[in-house]
Amino acid sequence: MSRRYDAHGPVADGPTSRMSSVLALRMPRHLAPAGGPAHAAPEETRWRPTWLGVPPIVLAAALAPVDPALVYAFGLWLAGLALLGSGRIPRPGPVDYLALLLCGWVSATLMWTRDAAASQVAVQAWWTVASLLVAARHVLTTRRRLLMVAGALLGGTVWTAVRLLLADDAGDSALRVGLDGVGINYTAYALTSGTLVCVLLLVARAGNRLVRTGLWALFPLFAYAIVLTGTRASLVALVAVAGYLLAARAHRSSWAWPVAASAFLLAVVPFGHLTPYRPEWLDSVFNRPLDDLSGRLLVWPIAEASFWESPLVGIGAGAFPSTNPYFGIGAHSLLLTLGNDIGLLGIALVVVLIAHVLRGAAPASGRGNALLVGVLFVGWTPIWLSGHWEISPFAWLVLALWSRLPVALVLPRGGRRRRRRSDPVLPRRPVPRRPAGVPAQQT
Repeated sequence: MSRRYDAHGPVADGPTSRMSSVLALRMPRHLAPAGGPAHAAPEETRWRPTWLGVPPIVLAAALAPVDPALVYAFGLWLAGLALLGSGRIPRPGPVDYLALLLCGWVSATLMWTRDAAASQVAVQAWWTVASLLVAARHVLTTRRRLLMVAGALLGGTVWTAVRLLLADDAGDSALRVGLDGVGINYTAYALTSGTLVCVLLLVARAGNRLVRTGLWALFPLFAYAIVLTGTRASLVALVAVAGYLLAARAHRSSWAWPVAASAFLLAVVPFGHLTPYRPEWLDSVFNRPLDDLSGRLLVWPIAEASFWESPLVGIGAGAFPSTNPYFGIGAHSLLLTLGNDIGLLGIALVVVLIAHVLRGAAPASGRGNALLVGVLFVGWTPIWLSGHWEISPFAWLVLALWSRLPVALVLPRGGRRRRRRSDPVLPRRPVPRRPAGVPAQQT
């Protein structure tokens, strides 16, 4: 019997189970429902256009790494089309409720924000990415659909990397190669996240051997494209992911220590008063003569002082850049950005939401789940420490994928998995023989 996955876990696709069919056979004829099981049309044979909800999410996933402005402009419409095209009533789970509650709290900051215009833009962006998360989770009920969305994210990332290579061949003399209309750091972070999606597809054994060989070939392409952007956080993330994967292959690595290390670094680094620290060794990296982490060591104390002015509710979503007296840029730290935008209450909502995403990923249920959870935190921690990735449509679609990891790691029909040495050897259960003359349904 085939299975699907919804907001509450795996459920059966078929209308009846073996036990229900046995009970129906044993039920007296005068108590059986009208028509009986023999005359009832199976649910699988009824035409249901549930696939109509997949193309909007696939389109949003393909556009997220290429042109996020289009996703911000039409993301709400795409999410609505996905929900309507699914052909069934949404069954939201804790992740969905928390995402909507978080957006409600972000909207509430309009009452006390210090920059109403910037907050309105930020509120719309929050609702867009949260709606895409809810719609994607509603649509990703099968392995095929999840692989389609993951493939769309990866395809958009490949196209972004190719465009960067073409821009570099065009004779761009800038130290950092970027795309028109898209921030260089956003492009680099998208390339890093595309690498994580590539790892997901390899762990899920998507496609045949030729497809998986092509996935391996994408790693050097993404690495070279990241070098062209000159974003050091993405390069550090790529090296950290490679080291984590090698360590996980050599020894059974736990998913808990990357999560704990990420939380520790996010809480300590921006509040660590690192202004006297001047990493002069960075002068030789990417040929960028900056010894203050591109101004981050100067912005963090300002963002910290602004955070302590209203630590509980923040100063308003997106309001910090306009109140930054020296640079006019964001805090470039996940904790400081969320603290200034939505305060400690908003940070608590984000933490609980991420915790429920981890719960949906089920890292304790298998080695593949644990590996992918660890890869996500190892790859995103350098970005969270020094960049803006909190309302990226790419990031929220990746969270939707990771919250459905049990769907992605289900073996395809007819597929076999090689037994590892660490897998326990279970004794074979003896199959009882059916007595002669007894029907198979009554054994």
